[in-house]
Amino acid sequence: MVSELSVLIPVYNQPVIALVEALLQQARSLTIPFEVRVYDDGSNQEIKKQNRACRNLPEVTYLELPQNVGRSQIRYQLATEAAFHTLLFLDNDVLPASLFFLQKYVQQGQAPVVAGGVTYADTYPAEAVLRWKYGRAREQATSAERQKNPYQRLFFSNMLVSKTLFLENFLAAQVQGYGHEDTLFAWRLQEKGLPVQHLENPVVHLGLEPGPLFLLKADQAVYNLARLHRQLQLGKDSRLFQVYCKAKKWGAVPLLQQSNTWLLPMLKQQLLSQNPRLWCFDLYRLLLLTRYLQKQNLF
Repeated sequence: MVSELSVLIPVYNQPVIALVEALLQQARSLTIPFEVRVYDDGSNQEIKKQNRACRNLPEVTYLELPQNVGRSQIRYQLATEAAFHTLLFLDNDVLPASLFFLQKYVQQGQAPVVAGGVTYADTYPAEAVLRWKYGRAREQATSAERQKNPYQRLFFSNMLVSKTLFLENFLAAQVQGYGHEDTLFAWRLQEKGLPVQHLENPVVHLGLEPGPLFLLKADQAVYNLARLHRQLQLGKDSRLFQVYCKAKKWGAVPLLQQSNTWLLPMLKQQLLSQNPRLWCFDLYRLLLLTRYLQKQNLF
């Protein structure tokens, strides 16, 4: 049994009152001490104005950082300042899929790291079809499927972890901007042989980015993956890196490099259409990875 709980929510340009209220409704029925920490990382004034209602909730600590520090640094700060020794990280654009979401985590025991998973609605905004397709195909999975490769699909959007373990293994300074802070954390866990338990306790991902923004974030994520590989030799277990290694083995990397200039714009146009293909998205990221791994001076 979990004996105490700090729920940690980093916020950037997203209203979170619905999420916080849903969590409080569940948490107040628990028999353990709990808190909810909501830290704003440089959102616009309209979002801050909406989220300041959190200040009126006695179990909630709401803090606005003076400037944007990024996804890794704000998570590290949340964990450092958490009052309790069991942390539940949630993204700011999710909602619990179950009315017993917190209860399931409390009852699951004291595994060092527990991943609840993510799910997606059956409908989606027209401008976010690419993000929805990717999430349904690549992120959404049952706990049994995820447990087969426990260090993959380990997302901070829904993760329970001990405070000590997190602070000892989360290398906040290694990741800048968007993408792969959870990959780096999973790599550290795997290196040390620390177990990960996957639980059937998903959140619904609601904040689906429009196509252009999702591609921009994908670009930054691929850059971070290339950087982490160059510095720490991690990422080889990712599907993207495995395809790159096969291309390298077959001598296809020069061809990929030559295709960057003309093929990337064509793929981008397809991905921003109303019927984006995930194989095009895979090829798009492969071309980006090839470009970044070949640019020695980027690192």
